[in-house]
Amino acid sequence: EIIFVIVILAIVSGAVAPTMIKKFRRVFCVPEGFAGLVYHHGLFVRRNNAGRHVIWGRGWTMNFIDLRRTSMLVAGQDVLTSDSVGLKFSLHVAYQVTEPVKAAHETQNWLSELYNLTQLALRTVVNGVAIEALLNQKLEIGTQLLARVKTGAEKIGVNVLAVEVKDVMFPPDLKRAFAEVLKAKHEGQAALERARGE
Repeated sequence: EIIFVIVILAIVSGAVAPTMIKKFRRVFCVPEGFAGLVYHHGLFVRRNNAGRHVIWGRGWTMNFIDLRRTSMLVAGQDVLTSDSVGLKFSLHVAYQVTEPVKAAHETQNWLSELYNLTQLALRTVVNGVAIEALLNQKLEIGTQLLARVKTGAEKIGVNVLAVEVKDVMFPPDLKRAFAEVLKAKHEGQAALERARGE
């Protein structure tokens, strides 16, 4: 009878043990290029790098943060120059999350925060430049934007790698005015060349 009881207990424990283990064991796989932020009942505990991680106990969760270099387009931003000309800008921003814990906890949405930082930097930089200077300073403007956005982004764990002016769109009347000036300039050069030839 004792042997029979032992056998029954062994069978029951053999069936129950794996189920109990599954309930108390969590397996997380962090993909390459990501960081896993580990929480216990909502409280941050640690950061896990890429690989397989086994955690024992209940109440464990993990959030994944992408650490790969990526970019976003900040398009159609209406900005006034220092001489009150309204222009539309499109910017290309290259960035990478370098401190995932900061990015997850310092702000509600770090990507939205980065977008807003870029918009504010664009307004600040362009508001101080006249339209003629602006046309000749696209690269310098990108450098100024990068310096401004980078400082704010570091506070939320993001490294901004580049900010480039992709497009500048002029109002229709200003486009026509520039086209007329350009046409007059070309005609003047052509007349000068003819006079030299004669």
